[in-house]
Amino acid sequence: MEINLSPKIPNFCCDICQYKTGNKKDYTKHLSTSKHKKTQNGINLEVLEIPKIPNFECECGKKFITQSGIWKHNKKCLYHTSSKTILSTDTNIINTLVNENKTLKEFMLEQNQDFKTLILELLKKETVNNNNIINNNNINNNCNNKSFNLNFFLNEQCKDALNINEFVDSIKMQLSDLEEFAHLGYADGVSKIFVKGINAIDVHLRPIHCSDTKREVLYIKNNDEWIKETDEKPLIKSAIKRVAFKNIKQINDWVKENPECKDPRTKKYDKYNKIVMNAMSGATEQEQIDNIDKIVKNVTKAVTIDKYALR
Repeated sequence: MEINLSPKIPNFCCDICQYKTGNKKDYTKHLSTSKHKKTQNGINLEVLEIPKIPNFECECGKKFITQSGIWKHNKKCLYHTSSKTILSTDTNIINTLVNENKTLKEFMLEQNQDFKTLILELLKKETVNNNNIINNNNINNNCNNKSFNLNFFLNEQCKDALNINEFVDSIKMQLSDLEEFAHLGYADGVSKIFVKGINAIDVHLRPIHCSDTKREVLYIKNNDEWIKETDEKPLIKSAIKRVAFKNIKQINDWVKENPECKDPRTKKYDKYNKIVMNAMSGATEQEQIDNIDKIVKNVTKAVTIDKYALR
């Protein structure tokens, strides 16, 4: 007996999703699916999606909706990569200034300690090295030119000279002096300020004179007395550090005059970083010693006595 089976005609159809079935249970299950609901809402309700607002922005200016998006971008962004080593926010700038102020305070404490040590050294050597104190009775003429009287020059012609501390206090700092640290560096920057201050004073009012450039024989007026500097040169080195510190104290004023230095995208920001780096005397103890010695040499050349012009 031959039986003809006609194809089963689906009784349940979803025209929206193009879904057909002969099983009511399957049809009901389909109506509850997210696919059906989204398709139905899109056709019947025509809901417009609200554009997502970017919440994340890279330093280069590009914006991203998700954190993962900006994370992937940062791995490739050249601007972001090059900015990792520098401060990128106002908060970081403020933190840097706070740290610098802390460094300045530590520097001041160090200078005070150096000054105490200097006084103790001078008191110890006073009884042993009285011959170093220049006066009318014990100074000898150390100059090669016998016609030049160093004793007379210092104690008579230079009797009204400034004391070394008075000279340092008289130096008027300018923000341009601080800016020159950016390209001159610590040693040359401080040397320029110190020598400029010396050259602005009449020869007979200067607190420092050198009678022998090669051996760096210096005579410094301190507490109204001309003193021959020792080999360690504590007086001139202390004066150099004080001049450098006066210049460093201008950093906050420079930031106020140049507020754009807080923006990492500006040239002023780059200059600010160079100023801060070069304002320090050196990254290591040896570098600090070398810089101070270099400044001493530069100052020595500037204060060498011209025996032929003064005799």
